[in-house]
Amino acid sequence: MHEQLQYQLKEVGYVDGDLTQTQIKKLLNAVNKSYHKADENRKNLEDMLKVSSRGMQTLYKTLKDNSKNKLAHSEEKYRRLISNLQPYYFFYTKSPEGRFLSVSESVKDMLGYTHEEFIERYGDIFMKKLNKNISRQSTIQKDGKPYELSIQHKNGSKCYLELTEFPIYDSENNVEVIEGILRDITEQVKTRKRISDMLHYDALTGISNRLHLEVLIDNLLLDDTEGDKQFALLFLDLDYFKHINDTLGHDIGDTLLQQVAENIAQSLGEDDIFARVGGDEFIIVLNDLDTVHLTLAIHKIMELVRQPWMVRNYELRISASIGIALYPDDGSTTIELMKNADIAMYKSKSMGRDNFTFFKEEFNTSVHTEMKLIQDMSNALDNNEFVFHYQPKALLATNEVVSAEALIRWEHPEFGLIPPNKFIELAENTGYILKLGRWIIEEACQALVRFNSLDLKRKLKVSINVSVRQFQHENMFTVLEKSLKENNLDGSQLLIELTESIMMENNEEMAHTLKKIKSLNVGILLDDFGTGYSTLSYLDKLSIDALKVDKAFVDAIPKDGTKNILLDTIISMGKTLNMTVIAEGVEEEYQYKYLLDKKCDVYQGYYLSKPLAEKEYIEYITK
Repeated sequence: MHEQLQYQLKEVGYVDGDLTQTQIKKLLNAVNKSYHKADENRKNLEDMLKVSSRGMQTLYKTLKDNSKNKLAHSEEKYRRLISNLQPYYFFYTKSPEGRFLSVSESVKDMLGYTHEEFIERYGDIFMKKLNKNISRQSTIQKDGKPYELSIQHKNGSKCYLELTEFPIYDSENNVEVIEGILRDITEQVKTRKRISDMLHYDALTGISNRLHLEVLIDNLLLDDTEGDKQFALLFLDLDYFKHINDTLGHDIGDTLLQQVAENIAQSLGEDDIFARVGGDEFIIVLNDLDTVHLTLAIHKIMELVRQPWMVRNYELRISASIGIALYPDDGSTTIELMKNADIAMYKSKSMGRDNFTFFKEEFNTSVHTEMKLIQDMSNALDNNEFVFHYQPKALLATNEVVSAEALIRWEHPEFGLIPPNKFIELAENTGYILKLGRWIIEEACQALVRFNSLDLKRKLKVSINVSVRQFQHENMFTVLEKSLKENNLDGSQLLIELTESIMMENNEEMAHTLKKIKSLNVGILLDDFGTGYSTLSYLDKLSIDALKVDKAFVDAIPKDGTKNILLDTIISMGKTLNMTVIAEGVEEEYQYKYLLDKKCDVYQGYYLSKPLAEKEYIEYITK
């Protein structure tokens, strides 16, 4: 007796002997259900084999020369393989109108529903909405094309399925029934999304990256079919972010970037675009704003960036420089808009940071000029195009010239004499400042040799300016020592002028470097004093020889002879610290007399002399 029949007899209470009417009725019902179940299972297997018919055909072709036993064995293995895939597939049949006729039991493995629950929950959707979508996408064809959809699992999670339907035709070529296969592609969809996120979103901040930004802007441009669309592209760069990274570490910097990006993202509208395109550079696209509301939106963003940021017990303060390009006025392509907004952003940087600038066409001319200078700079030293102009410095008490500041100029073959404010920043940004800085030291030493050959009462001194980048990346002691030795000079004739910002870079390392430089007898001047971050403690610790009072304090000297308290305090402080006090930018007699009365030591400026070419300077000091 078949084990299934034995089980059914046991279920109806049969032990031995004849069956009662009630037991017979129960047994018939159980057998009837078994037949239906068997029919359904057989149909499911047939459906599975239909899906893999190509594989079966290949299998038969490969094994056609084998024995029948081997063929049957291979077929059974193939059937078991298909059966094992059932948790990832289920099957159904529908009438031509879309009504479910059957659903395989494997729907429970995949979606958690019994086939009855699935039909009840999704029958109408498949018959109406889904049929419409499928028909529109030409899915129901003889060859069967897949269609992706999402369905809620019984546990509430979302499942992604790939649906393929095959129409079965009768002898008159009418659709008799529709057979469907649903495959679970949830993991594939999730993997596809992860890959898409990696391609289109910034890993640190989670906002769009440059690639996604370009796609989004291109879509905006494609949507402008009427030619009446307007939007603003903002290129935002965080000011002083590099300093935070360099001093506190990249982990602090990364956290700060995340906080800033999150706050800006929350302040934008649904239709706006926000992307990170570089280390501390962001692009914001603001849609459909007039000039007034656009300006207000930009001010809001700048205020947001200015707020104090708490990162691991550090209270950090930054600002933003923003450049704005308007579509379509400032560009008709993504590349043009980003380039012009970038140019405008650098204009904001050059104007002191923490502001915004709308792009203007003349900025392009300026950029082309800068690019020309950068290209020509590499050959300028070889062509001897850099020269010094010397601005004399004199003792206030006697008006005797004791030194000069060597101010670099570029004798450009096309643009003529170019002042340092037009090319020094370019040299720093490109790294050329290191090579140029070494030339400045060498040329100053050689100039001192030429000055020493003159028959003067005293040996003149020359001061040179040292850039932040040169001091950070160059071994200043080695360069100075080598140049002094090669020119057989005493270091006391050479002075280097450093800004307060350089002094604040890593105090301990700075103190060590300056101590070594001082061992060469080279003088140290603190330039633009009073405008930076000076403290008395580090002035004493770094052994500064002289304070150079910023021109702004000299300009503030009152014509009526009343006191200038700040200037008086700086001069008094310098005297107390036993430092020489130098006033720069002296242009008027009343300024000279005020400084003389306050016992300032040295002065320079147009009241004494403008910067002079070397030949003119020699004539000036030997007259």
